[in-house]
Amino acid sequence: MQIKVDAVGLTVILLTAAEAGWGKGKVPQLMAQIVDISGIDKNTRARAYRLVRDAIAELPLTIWAQDKLNARRELLDELSRQITVLQAGMSNFPTQEELREDAWRVELDAQYRSENNNAARARSKSMARPG
Repeated sequence: MQIKVDAVGLTVILLTAAEAGWGKGKVPQLMAQIVDISGIDKNTRARAYRLVRDAIAELPLTIWAQDKLNARRELLDELSRQITVLQAGMSNFPTQEELREDAWRVELDAQYRSENNNAARARSKSMARPG
């Protein structure tokens, strides 16, 4: 993901969006000004949309003109919709790496429980023997 603007540039873009009352139709233009999302995977693209949506949501409502608040809601809704669409295309099935990690965790958990059970048995045996 190639970010096109610095913090000051991002601030100007977000304030311009608020002042002009950008709505859902401006999402592609807004994203194109901030970040180059072409050629990146869906997860990274969804992350970019999420970051922009969260930045807009964090802007104080007072910078939006009263008659532009509906456009703000539409802009946030469209960004959320884009995130949902991108995430819907992602697989819910675990990757090979995730399956290996899960098996490793189960194996470690079983080993840990076995060691704890053996230690508990040894303590109970030593306490049961009269000294």
